[in-house]
Amino acid sequence: MNDEQLLDADPYRPIAGRLDGAEQHLLEEIMSVPLVPSVPVRPLRRRLVGAVAAAAVVTGVIGASTLLPERSAPPPVTLPSAAPGTSTGGAGAGHQLDLTYATSHPRLLIDEPGWKLQVIYGFAGGTGTVDFHKGDRNVGMTWYPADSYQSYFADRLDVGEPRATRVAGVGAKVFTYSRDDFAVMLDPRDGTFVEIRVQGGGVSRSYLDELLERIRRVEPEEFLAALPPEVVTPGEATAEAEKALTGVPRPPGFDAGRLGLDGAYTPYQFQARVVKLAACGWAGAWVRADRAGDDMAAQTAIAALRGSRKWPILREMDESKRGDWSRMLWRTIGEQNPDMPLDVQRVAGCNE
Repeated sequence: MNDEQLLDADPYRPIAGRLDGAEQHLLEEIMSVPLVPSVPVRPLRRRLVGAVAAAAVVTGVIGASTLLPERSAPPPVTLPSAAPGTSTGGAGAGHQLDLTYATSHPRLLIDEPGWKLQVIYGFAGGTGTVDFHKGDRNVGMTWYPADSYQSYFADRLDVGEPRATRVAGVGAKVFTYSRDDFAVMLDPRDGTFVEIRVQGGGVSRSYLDELLERIRRVEPEEFLAALPPEVVTPGEATAEAEKALTGVPRPPGFDAGRLGLDGAYTPYQFQARVVKLAACGWAGAWVRADRAGDDMAAQTAIAALRGSRKWPILREMDESKRGDWSRMLWRTIGEQNPDMPLDVQRVAGCNE
């Protein structure tokens, strides 16, 4: 294999250098579109108040996921448009969206200091995940639709016989995976059920029982106040999406105000969600153009996807080293095959 073949086989080599003349010209045109004005970072409006100042917040988790898992969800909320330079969160319609989100899912806090939120994402209350760490301990919860409780419960019976307890006023069952790994399934309430996973050094059965006694359910306003300022809530999603998409070519019909970003997200999960929608938009544009026999539109979509190594959002995600979303996409668009957009759809889970 010669040097040129090795370069062609390298999925991390900049793609633009391998485009033919027509695709290179298209890519240059696409990447020269005016950039969306940057949206200033929103002010620190959420404060830990009252007892929350000494408490860590918990609303759900499985292990901290670096790739945003997709689950079925109710129809997305249509977010209000926001002018560049404004924040939709904290007041008015934006705050109402936040309250709607917070009202629609379990709101559980741990009244114990020292827990740090690592990951949060949730979709309109039907499902959601939050991950907290304290030293080498992990406490998290995941919430699911209530009608899936029995199937999850049956699966947990393979772990062993549960013991009964109560958490935040709700009946629950404790399953022991190991001496420092426990799963706690709460009985369904308000259309959802929560599973708490407690793991890590020093997590004994006695510690678990003490911890469960400190978990409490709070009102939506208190829950929102306890979220760290970097968490993106539904009322902030439009402005933050515009900011994240700076320098990214928009697929036809792409509107950041109608992306269905109706959950709360920590930054990496929010970026992954936004960039997935952009990549899927271009992949979908290629599929439509291919079916219609529109070669120019199809080539434009391919050039946009192959230019994704220049997307600032993907570069920032890659540099953060919090996940592999960027490299996963770059490896996929680096494959020289005419159906590359279909591979993007598959890898990114566009149809899920």
